Amino acid sequence: MRKMDVKYFGRRMARARKKNHLTQTQLAKRIYVSLGTISRYERGLSMPDMPMLIKLSKELDVSVDYLLGV
Repeated sequence: MRKMDVKYFGRRMARARKKNHLTQTQLAKRIYVSLGTISRYERGLSMPDMPMLIKLSKELDVSVDYLLGV
């Protein structure tokens, strides 16, 4: 993905997390990753792989397409 797309993903992920009234820490615990991982995703510094995208979409009650902005 282009850098801009990664940042876009991060903003959408953060929006979905906040809509579900979750902190980064709560989300990290629910999907068994570190707080730093969630932070890197939301700041657009890294992208999750497909299995993690699916976990995130289920936990945040959004589609993978929504997270990717498709």
